[in-house]
Amino acid sequence: MRRRSTVMFLLILSVLVGLFVGCSSTPEAVQEEVESVPQSASDVVDQLPSEAEIDAGFAQLLADTTRLLEEMNAARTEAEAAGAAELFPDEFGGIASDYEALLKAQAENPQGDFRQQIENLRDKYLAMAQLAHAQRLRDQIVKASLQDSNAEAFQKGDEAMDRAKSLCAEGASGSQLLEQANLAYDSYHAVIASGYSNKCQAQRDLAIAAKEKADSLKAEKAAKDEYAIAATALADGDTAYASQSYETAYNCFVEATERFTEVYDDVFIRRATADEAIRRAKQKVEASAAIAAEADEIAPLADEDAPAADADTPLSDEGVPVSEATASAEGETVPVVAEEGLEVEQ
Repeated sequence: MRRRSTVMFLLILSVLVGLFVGCSSTPEAVQEEVESVPQSASDVVDQLPSEAEIDAGFAQLLADTTRLLEEMNAARTEAEAAGAAELFPDEFGGIASDYEALLKAQAENPQGDFRQQIENLRDKYLAMAQLAHAQRLRDQIVKASLQDSNAEAFQKGDEAMDRAKSLCAEGASGSQLLEQANLAYDSYHAVIASGYSNKCQAQRDLAIAAKEKADSLKAEKAAKDEYAIAATALADGDTAYASQSYETAYNCFVEATERFTEVYDDVFIRRATADEAIRRAKQKVEASAAIAAEADEIAPLADEDAPAADADTPLSDEGVPVSEATASAEGETVPVVAEEGLEVEQ
């Protein structure tokens, strides 16, 4: 309540001072302003903002200041995380000095209106974060030798980067700095898109070809886990490419190509080893059969069921011992008495 009374007193005092100043003006000036000058103290009071209006204005100031401070601190954290302090130490150091000065001024005047200064610092920190991202894109472009894939955009990015540094040195506004930082980032991203787009498509074709080779050996079943990892890498590459994360997509396609190739080689070697073992086993069986056949031709095996002939037993014309000859015109078996007197059937 005391603060409100003080504010109202100051406002009334300022109006009254205006009245006295007006009295010292020339008659012509007084005549021109007579319609706008209050005629009494009550008229002055009627023109002052109410306590509710004063409270509403202060509440808005407090809300805006709180929001902008949160945005500024978030931008500062983002810039630090992006490595702006390491990539642009001079520029970041200058902004940090402005930040410390702002905090000091706020501490000395808690009810002051610092919204414009806070917003300006917020944009500067946002610009530093974007410049850090742009610099990393540029490094990727140079490392992959993609400058010529979009030479115009690459040059445009370099110019915007240099301009942003100059603006920092000149103490330009945060909005100006942020504009150049965004231009640099967008230009370098266009180069990445042009260069990696072609590289991604070529690498994806290699990954698909490696997958088809693995599929020809039914590797999805023969090496289930390894095949699944390769398939996931390929799918991740497609997702990254769709979201324009071209470097990530390219790396995923490279991984998919390598993994599908490893799966194919592994399954191929295992299958070739198994086929060789089967071939050798068949070869051994065939060799054994050939040796047996050759031995049988050289020395046929005797019939195990036939009784051995005595060396002194005369043989018939057919080479059968006479004592074992059979006689049956009708094909019936007849008993034959061997020398030992045992009866056998033929």
